[in-house]
Amino acid sequence: MTQEEAEKAAGRLIKEANRKSDVERRAHEREKHEAVCDAAARRTARSSILATILEELKTKFDDAIAEIQSELDEKLDELYASVTEPEDPSDPGPGIDTGEAPYEVDYSLPMRERYIAVRDYYLGYEDKEEALSDLLQDEIAEDYLGAYYSYVQQLLMTMV
Repeated sequence: MTQEEAEKAAGRLIKEANRKSDVERRAHEREKHEAVCDAAARRTARSSILATILEELKTKFDDAIAEIQSELDEKLDELYASVTEPEDPSDPGPGIDTGEAPYEVDYSLPMRERYIAVRDYYLGYEDKEEALSDLLQDEIAEDYLGAYYSYVQQLLMTMV
């Protein structure tokens, strides 16, 4: 599989994951609204019962999103494993100081391993919005990953 074909396939996978995430988000918001309305009708809106129910709904939502992300991650890993590597991706771009990178930068690694190193670094952030913001400012990752940079970006966008 060529890199171009892989990009198209990854785009479809990401689009599907985004759709699933949106469905889960809408269901979560609906369930949350119903719980608040039920609590108001029972005059328990300010009780710890509602807080517990909302916490359980949030946990359920977070678990569903984590499952979608894990599934997408596995599919992308399989996809990247099937990509034919470019001829010689061994040199950093002009003016790129790879010593500043918070993850291992080794241009001799296959693109899949580079992707995994950068992806794992940014998935390690507790706050995914901060991770996405940092990634968008990371010129080293953009140069290091080339076309794969957008895959990490799309993955983080599904998690925000």
